Amino acid sequence: MDILLYNPLSRNGNDPKFIDKIEKHLEKQGKEVTKYNILDIESVEAFVQALDPKDRVILVGGDGTLHRLANRIYGLSYPQELYMYQAGTGNDFIRSLKTKEKVVHIKPYLQKLPTISYEGKTKHFLNGAGLGLDGFVIHLVSNSKYKKNKFNYFRHALEGFKKFHALKGSFTVDGETHKEDKIWFVCAMNAPFQGGGMNMAPKAIRDEDNLHLLVIKNIPKFLLFFIFPTIYFGGHVIFKKFVDIYVGQKFHIEFDEPTYMQVDGEPKSNIQIIDIESTK
Repeated sequence: MDILLYNPLSRNGNDPKFIDKIEKHLEKQGKEVTKYNILDIESVEAFVQALDPKDRVILVGGDGTLHRLANRIYGLSYPQELYMYQAGTGNDFIRSLKTKEKVVHIKPYLQKLPTISYEGKTKHFLNGAGLGLDGFVIHLVSNSKYKKNKFNYFRHALEGFKKFHALKGSFTVDGETHKEDKIWFVCAMNAPFQGGGMNMAPKAIRDEDNLHLLVIKNIPKFLLFFIFPTIYFGGHVIFKKFVDIYVGQKFHIEFDEPTYMQVDGEPKSNIQIIDIESTK
């Protein structure tokens, strides 16, 4: 049996016709399908224990839905195979797997995820997490009156450039500390993509036991406008005077004043210190 999990708070999960379309698609493949609202599942452990071990669990959604589920099931032992039906806006997680399949097997990729710690809390993340301008842009996108898509992200990125100011801060990579007076953002990447296809860390590989730390610093604001679009195809890495990418397993990032943070596209404000660690 296929167990279809959908998030009614997501764009497509809130569309009954879209969910019904997926159900019919699976039934045409000879599958028996049962649908569940993921928000109604109080105990994930009890839920999977009630399923047949041979059931196939399929999550309908994008990076945001998967991020929340991954944190709920992390460390949980369950016999069922877990798949994802591509239905999100960004789909950066699936994009990093380089597959054209519509229903993608994802269970192996959720076993060992990096962590971000802040204000006494610790979360796992799938794609990227960081402090600064990218967090502010995600904040603008999340509070936008427009639909979430690449154009809207680009629109608010330009708005973010105008309103955001670079900050003093430091970042430590596996014990080695670097200080800068003008940091735009620092972002740890577990895979190349973030923000709906932005190739932030072109050489990052999800299966490797390290993370890539992207640092944008000391760049004049007017030049940032020109460099930003190149991130979509990874061209920003050639601007070595302003762009650094470090490879490591433990990062400590600290700004001189509170700023915006984003974790897999979820924003939070007034964060000054974060710790990031690979668990692979």
